[in-house]
Amino acid sequence: MKIIPKRNYLFLLCMCLVLMFTLMACGKSKKNDNTVVDSNNALNDESNNDVNDNDNDDVDGDEKSNDAVEETDSEEPIEEPEKEPNLFLEKYQETGELPSLAELYKDKFYVGVALAQIDFSKVKKDLVASQFNSLTCENEMKPDAVLDRNATIALGDEESVAINMNRALPAILFAEENGIKIRYHTLVWHAQTPDWFFNVGFKDGGERVTRDVMIARMESFIREVMEYMNTNHPGLIYAWDVVNEAISPGDGREDGIRVTDNRWFEVVGPDYVELAFTFARKYAAEDQKLFYNDYQTYNKSKMFYLIKMIEDLQEKGLIDGIGMQDHMDLTTPGILDYQYTINKYTDMGLEIQVTELDINTTDNSEEGQKKLASRYKAIMTIILNCIERNDSKITSITLWGLSDNRSWLNQPGTPNYPLLFDKDLNPKYSYFGMAMDDSISIAY
Repeated sequence: MKIIPKRNYLFLLCMCLVLMFTLMACGKSKKNDNTVVDSNNALNDESNNDVNDNDNDDVDGDEKSNDAVEETDSEEPIEEPEKEPNLFLEKYQETGELPSLAELYKDKFYVGVALAQIDFSKVKKDLVASQFNSLTCENEMKPDAVLDRNATIALGDEESVAINMNRALPAILFAEENGIKIRYHTLVWHAQTPDWFFNVGFKDGGERVTRDVMIARMESFIREVMEYMNTNHPGLIYAWDVVNEAISPGDGREDGIRVTDNRWFEVVGPDYVELAFTFARKYAAEDQKLFYNDYQTYNKSKMFYLIKMIEDLQEKGLIDGIGMQDHMDLTTPGILDYQYTINKYTDMGLEIQVTELDINTTDNSEEGQKKLASRYKAIMTIILNCIERNDSKITSITLWGLSDNRSWLNQPGTPNYPLLFDKDLNPKYSYFGMAMDDSISIAY
């Protein structure tokens, strides 16, 4: 759904300004309040802290605040400067010019996009270079794309593996040419890892190797990938998804570890996650961060297992952050649940990266796409407020795809429209929602 130029944004602008000042006023009135969640705007400083733990501090704070009010009663109120309006949509409709998302958020976090080999046409590369400063390979850095079976067999060693990064080279070279950093996705995953990797003689089918041999293969693989990237392309990788999607509460284990179709669990056992992070820490460059990445990180039952696993890794100094995939729809997760999730991981001292953001919708009508834009703006509002109010270390936000027609959510006969650009690479309302344009309403 292509945006049709319009001129009159006065009404929408006024409504947004009224909303903005209302939010500011609410924030001031709550400054010394013990209320945990601000129900007016669904944003808070510490949405899930136990207020009673800070009773004494709160009393002291209230007394100081009252004294300050008494001292300044006779003074003239100080007018706060108005925030410069964000009217990117209006400017685009008038001039065709877009802001750069990377530039807008350069002082806060990386803005990234996931790309596949097919996406490296000139027109797409120009758009990516103008909008993003982080890149994730959709598939080209996953184990089945990197492991080289013939070269591995040629080594003649059951415990050593060989890799080939040729499929990832277009992304690597493009990133280097344009000053873009890369999130490496992913080293250890139950999916998209070839079966032969777990077998005696690296054969299809047949007997599984022993636990000790598989641990050696894991270390060899992680070492080969990290040393290749850090030797041949130093400074390019800023974050590693060391382990992907290892938690599956429905499989019934007490620790929540995924069992179904998980050859890592089958051959190595439940400690494969810790082993992967141990080897990754051993071979990672000093400035590179190690992440655990998963979907539905806001699901309360799954969060219980995630927190336990991550706390164990933190105690051993093996992990830096959590990757929240954030494949969403228009209503789930709820805004308060999303805020709670970020605050919870923030309280753990974790760096947070949104790694695979998209918002599922099959509605490509103007109304449907405006709802999508509102949803993006609401998510960005939560993220920005968690950074500013709760000191959350949110360091990267990656969209899982550049344009709707390339989304993994598309099904035969049922196209999806979850991203920021349409099939012709025109910006959608959702783009302006992510840019926090004042003409986009916020959907709670």
